[in-house]
Amino acid sequence: MKVLFALVSALLISNTFIAQNFKLKECVVIGQFDKPEDRYAIEVTFCELFNALKVKAVPSSNYIKQGSGIATLLSDSLMNDLTHKGFSTYCLINVKGYDKRFKKSELLPGFDEAMERASIYNLYKDDIASVTLEFIFYQNKTPVFSDVFKVSNIGERDDVIKRIKKKAPKYILKNWNL
Repeated sequence: MKVLFALVSALLISNTFIAQNFKLKECVVIGQFDKPEDRYAIEVTFCELFNALKVKAVPSSNYIKQGSGIATLLSDSLMNDLTHKGFSTYCLINVKGYDKRFKKSELLPGFDEAMERASIYNLYKDDIASVTLEFIFYQNKTPVFSDVFKVSNIGERDDVIKRIKKKAPKYILKNWNL
């Protein structure tokens, strides 16, 4: 039991150390959503925001054939192509949940495991007032930073994107190391 505790503590400390040294300069934005329109909307929205904040960003949709899953990004040839183009950071975005306060994950999954995960939430569903997005950043397949971002006062799907565009830049500048 002590060995397990020591291992978990070491992982948390190393993740904290890595996160403190993490500086976002470039990334491939990956929306983990079942609906293609949700994935596309989130990826394009955050690429626009990141590019406006001087972070080189591209949506994963540019590299995935229509109808393919995001796990396609795990192929060696595609990873090498992205690395050759100067991308070693990947930003996974998914919905953490609705209408509650959520904390960021302390134990982050490995890149391959995270890419294989199924999305259980949509970007929007009827009768919700808020949605919390989770961000996990990977550099060279190693988790380096995670955060959650809550979007409130939403009444329809388009409100989610509008509120993200309005609130996210200020939040990112304040809370993320750009």
